[in-house]
Amino acid sequence: MALELTLDQARLIARLRRRWPGADVQAHQRPWGVIVEVRRDGCTVALTALDGEGGIEPARSIPRAA
Repeated sequence: MALELTLDQARLIARLRRRWPGADVQAHQRPWGVIVEVRRDGCTVALTALDGEGGIEPARSIPRAA
């Protein structure tokens, strides 16, 4: 499945890159869209879901495990 990002989705990815400079941003394709994962120092720090119809599930910060 080829997924073309909407302008809002592309802007969201740009904001994630600005919020966590130097972090690794990975996209994991799913049948319904894409999960965008932001990783820093080997840990996931944020997740966002982008659906194939242009929808965006808000980014979620992941608290560091104790």
